[in-house]
Amino acid sequence: MYETDQEQIEAIKSWWNQNGNWVIGGFIAFILAYSGYYVYESSVREHKLAGSAIYDELMGLEDSDTETRQTLIAQLKNDYDDLTYSVLASMDEAKGAVEADDLDSALTELSWAEKHADSTLLPVVQYRKAQVLYGKNELDKALSVLSAIKGDGHQALTLELKGDVLLAQGKLDEARTAYQQAFDSSTKQNINNPYLKMKVDDLAQAVE
Repeated sequence: MYETDQEQIEAIKSWWNQNGNWVIGGFIAFILAYSGYYVYESSVREHKLAGSAIYDELMGLEDSDTETRQTLIAQLKNDYDDLTYSVLASMDEAKGAVEADDLDSALTELSWAEKHADSTLLPVVQYRKAQVLYGKNELDKALSVLSAIKGDGHQALTLELKGDVLLAQGKLDEARTAYQQAFDSSTKQNINNPYLKMKVDDLAQAVE
């Protein structure tokens, strides 16, 4: 305790002389850190909004506007490859390539998308890549991609395509197993796929 106010004042002055620089430095560091975080968050937000705007513009284009489409896709892939919009754009480009029967270009786009997709989109990208490989008759590669697909909710589609690939390879027993697993998975998910049931039944008769 201090006996007089003057003693208390002198003690405060002494403490400030010893620690004032540390206090000011800490305060300045806090302000700089907060400002840097705010600037970073603002930059991230603006980056996402810009990517979204470009993707919206891309989706609003007429099919005939191929030059602008290519420009926007390239911009998304070059400047916004950390965003989902670039992956979606690449997948859309792959879809167009498939429709034009340009499977090589489709595979190129899907391979790029596979490298940049997050865990949510990756199974979709891989499934489509396996479809293209199947269409190119690169069957072993298609099976390799299918085996790499992780997660739930896609097993029925993945297994059915696996059955198609195995059937194309002449592996009837393995194809039948894949089709049956696909059908069982569809049933569990309450998905009605009569065409898949036909595959199971037809292959069962062929094996027998």
